[in-house]
Amino acid sequence: MHDSFVSRLRRAWATLTGTAAGSPPTVPTGTPTVGGATPVVDNNTQGSITLSDDARLNGVAVGVNLGTIIYGRSLQETTRRQIVWYLHALAGDLRYLPLRGLDTNLKVHAANACSADAHGINLAQVYVLLATLQTVTVASGTAAVVGHYFTNADPQQALLPAYDPEQVLPDVALSYRDEMVRAGVAPTYHLTRQRLGSEAARAGSFVLLGDPGGGKSTFLHHLAWVFAQRGLDHLGPTTRIHGWADDQRRMPVVLPLRLLASSVAGTGPDATAVFTALRAVIISKGVAAPDDLLTDALVCGAALILLDGLDEVPVTATSRSADRLTTLRAVRAFAERYRQTTIVLTCRTRAFTADLRQGLGWPVETLAPFTLGQIRHFVPAWYHELVTAQFTGDQADRLSVELVTTIVGSKRLQEMAATPLLLTLMTLLLYHRGTLPQDRPRLYEEIMLLLLGQWDKVREGQNLPEVIGRPDWTSDRLRPLLDRLSYEAHLAGSSLDGRGRLDRDQVQLALTKFFAAQTPPLDWGTAERCLTYFEQRSGLLAPDGPDSYVFAHLTLQEHCAGRHMLLSRDAVGQVLAHRTDDRWREPIFLGLGVVQATNPYLVEKVIRTLLEPHEGEAVKPVVRWYRDLILAAEIGADRDWAYLRDQNVDVPGLQAALRAGLTNLLADRTQSLPATERVRAGFLLGDLGDSRIPVTVEEWRTELARAGQPGSYFCRVEPGTYRIGSTDDDPDADDSEKPQHTVTFDAPFYIARYPLTNAQWQAWVEQGGGRPSYVATDTNFNRPNQPVVAITWQMSNAFCAWVSEQSGATMRLPTEQEWEAAARGSTALRYPWGNDWRDDYAATEEDRATRGGRWSVPVGCYPAGAAACGAFDMAGNVWEWTASVWQSYPGAGKAFTEDNRRVLRGGMYNGKRTSVRCGARDRDLPVNGVGYDYFDGVRVCLAPRSR
Repeated sequence: MHDSFVSRLRRAWATLTGTAAGSPPTVPTGTPTVGGATPVVDNNTQGSITLSDDARLNGVAVGVNLGTIIYGRSLQETTRRQIVWYLHALAGDLRYLPLRGLDTNLKVHAANACSADAHGINLAQVYVLLATLQTVTVASGTAAVVGHYFTNADPQQALLPAYDPEQVLPDVALSYRDEMVRAGVAPTYHLTRQRLGSEAARAGSFVLLGDPGGGKSTFLHHLAWVFAQRGLDHLGPTTRIHGWADDQRRMPVVLPLRLLASSVAGTGPDATAVFTALRAVIISKGVAAPDDLLTDALVCGAALILLDGLDEVPVTATSRSADRLTTLRAVRAFAERYRQTTIVLTCRTRAFTADLRQGLGWPVETLAPFTLGQIRHFVPAWYHELVTAQFTGDQADRLSVELVTTIVGSKRLQEMAATPLLLTLMTLLLYHRGTLPQDRPRLYEEIMLLLLGQWDKVREGQNLPEVIGRPDWTSDRLRPLLDRLSYEAHLAGSSLDGRGRLDRDQVQLALTKFFAAQTPPLDWGTAERCLTYFEQRSGLLAPDGPDSYVFAHLTLQEHCAGRHMLLSRDAVGQVLAHRTDDRWREPIFLGLGVVQATNPYLVEKVIRTLLEPHEGEAVKPVVRWYRDLILAAEIGADRDWAYLRDQNVDVPGLQAALRAGLTNLLADRTQSLPATERVRAGFLLGDLGDSRIPVTVEEWRTELARAGQPGSYFCRVEPGTYRIGSTDDDPDADDSEKPQHTVTFDAPFYIARYPLTNAQWQAWVEQGGGRPSYVATDTNFNRPNQPVVAITWQMSNAFCAWVSEQSGATMRLPTEQEWEAAARGSTALRYPWGNDWRDDYAATEEDRATRGGRWSVPVGCYPAGAAACGAFDMAGNVWEWTASVWQSYPGAGKAFTEDNRRVLRGGMYNGKRTSVRCGARDRDLPVNGVGYDYFDGVRVCLAPRSR
């Protein structure tokens, strides 16, 4: 390293830390070192480290361990320094979470700040473990084996506080399920916890999805910071990371995908484009000629590549940027070239469409919402990192208790606090305002008012109105202009993280025109004074280089852009113009939230316009209409149907139209939408009240009376002879399915179109005193039109008896012969739809990535996979109880009968294609008790009892 570069880097470090160049901060005393190049220290949170001109930290030669891993040999001194300069700059860039744009008053706690003026939060101190929706098994066994996790060592009682997800972090927080042991009657309990994001990164390359503000970028930054510190041989509590050994080292590189898309636009979707972009990132940290370092790290698998923000890449290519799919092709080519390298790629959940999943083909993990346990840890850590002259540790404790108590007591706030960004905003609002809005747009609006209020305060003798020369004004007069600039910024989306970059001349011209239009007009110098004030005092519009600005946070840009759209004269037209681009989904929702209090009829108008199958005088393409229906239903749910009803909006009319439209969508056997969107439509329909399924006693009576008619709940299976079982030449069939034989039905019977749902089961619980499902409180399984699961055979029969008693009909479980005849049809098909496997025809393990989830789905989301009789979901989703005893077929080579077992049919959401064949069989115990499978459901039929 030449001296001028060393001087520049030291000056940059001095700027970052607030120390004078050439006068490094005092190194904490008592820092232990271990001989050679491996100091064992942990002053990540105790102050600053000293970087000498020869790339030694605190006088110790570091970077040798990582360098040896990368190069596989002893390092030259220049190579070691190159590694150290890079890691040191990266760690410095990532050390703090910026407060700028959120709060310009609060400062970092003196004990953790390098400068009293630092606007940032120590990342290591406030970072909370992030978990995914995947689970890992912690323990499995009888009550005697797992009892120590529970109160009084009893698995039927509550978890101990040390394992309660409402109290502790997800690395130890347990959820559990239990099932009957198939070889006996004693229950076996399976205890699981959520898989951590860091554990997923240890397993190999994957995609990490999450909602806006869900912590995706913070996760990558924390991971990069930890490995930068490890590479500098700073090992200790703050650099421990779950899933990785304490001494494992990687060279992290964080690359915004918008930057990569620019590289791909110039060179094409190949591995070279990714390498070029990564090289540019390393050079930006002050390391010249990093080609050998990067190449060797990639080849030996020592690099950890963190690609952030696929959703900020344009959907359609531009002259300066490749589109998302093309960018992913480059990533895939790069990953195939450097197979030893781990790559983590982040994207907003809704932006990661089926074509992107298939184009990349990687495992996908989704960030789980914050639990109360995570909230309880985050809030006090955050408050104790903040201090003002009047803010003490006791006040931090009081605010922590107050905020957590308030969140625990409000379901709405719990839903909001499950998003890390919203939880952060809550901490700030409670500190300043003493109250919390219970609506997301209102929360953002309060934050905007808080930030704008800073402009109205006198600092250094002036406030914004005085700078402008209009003392009678407040900053609120600038809202329309700020909203328009936000809208223009979001249109551009030109910064690396999706924020739009605004040219200084563009902002100044907008200010000049704005002030000139006032009465009386303000002079041309007002815009320059206002802009200078923004630069020196504002945390909302931040300088981004010498000649441009960005909004401090993408969320604030989205909020103000939404205000501009929905407060415009053509608000509905704005929504229609932007609804096809997922980057505008959040601005649309936030803008509607802003206008709802004063103009709820605009919300109604937007929903009603989306519901129409026409747009202007033209008929919408069916795919467009279906997606508009989904968007309309999501808007209604987001704006709270109950609140809209209180505002005299025609909620019954809107919901009726939505139910009809979504029902058509799910009945469309062409499956115009991919599974992910059909499943989303199914859940929305369930929340609205799924009219496809009878729930009340009166609805059951109606459907029983019209059984077999077109569109009825009960599908007619014609009398006749049907082939049952599998042939000897079927490689997937086990002996229990053989031999294939025939059965004859002398009269028709009627089988339910769908498996029984939670809504139907819950009606029995509420009206007839039935027993709840064992997963009634599990949000992965208890949505209204998901199939009811974790029910026993006896409970299923009791349900049928209750409906029969109420209606006067004979409803029961089908025999397995009836079930198979209904599934196969008269031509004895292998699958309900035909003899060949078809992707996207059944909810199975093989379809999990396509449908975007790992659990059961609302009934009827795979209409193309329906049986000839019209019954849906006879392959996959859930196993279904039948009336039949588990026994061998007539003529079987080895006869068996187990009177204590009952047959299940249909396969499940976690099954393979072999287990969802029409001939596939399974069995389970029928007895009442606890611990039944999360994949055992039921389908009913209408027919006299078989003899």
